[in-house]
Amino acid sequence: MQGNNLRRLFLLSCVLGIVGLVIFYLATTSKDFNQPKKTFAELGGDFTLQSSEGPVSLYDFKGQVVVMYFGYLSCAEVCPNSLAVLTGAMMRLEKSHPNAIQGLFVTVDPTRDTPAELKEYTAYFHDDILGLTGTVEQVKSVSGQYGVFYDNNNLSDSFMEYSVSHASRFYIVDKSSKLITAMSHTTTPNELAAQIRELL
Repeated sequence: MQGNNLRRLFLLSCVLGIVGLVIFYLATTSKDFNQPKKTFAELGGDFTLQSSEGPVSLYDFKGQVVVMYFGYLSCAEVCPNSLAVLTGAMMRLEKSHPNAIQGLFVTVDPTRDTPAELKEYTAYFHDDILGLTGTVEQVKSVSGQYGVFYDNNNLSDSFMEYSVSHASRFYIVDKSSKLITAMSHTTTPNELAAQIRELL
């Protein structure tokens, strides 16, 4: 009899644990379960966010190929490695195609990443990579436009201190400001440069 009670208690604990995880996910994820998943053809479009110099819109860069990356300043490895890949691709093309490529680094941590900090960070990689931020709702809206989903989980009590789980891709926009493709952060500088070159 006691064994049955223990099993029931264990099962109840498992169910409550699963329910708790679902509630936590719904409370922290940027993805709205009520919204149907967009096809790639539905992604993209103009937006306006803030740089250190003021408002910036995607359409400001018509005539250039734009490579967008969504990340955040406290990201330990993936974001800096990805910006290094973007920098490598841009350097391979800038002599033959000067001023033809614009990089955009959009923070998914707008409550912490300021325009001035983003400028300092992106300048470390390349002068033509611009850091952008906005309100939490603005960043969420732009991320939704491009199919970028992320979770803001403050892990201050853990050894990781702080982390934002996010998709890691390069979003390639052509000269007419149309989203053409998305490439994994595991892409090499040569592969990214080859994709950009096709649009120049």
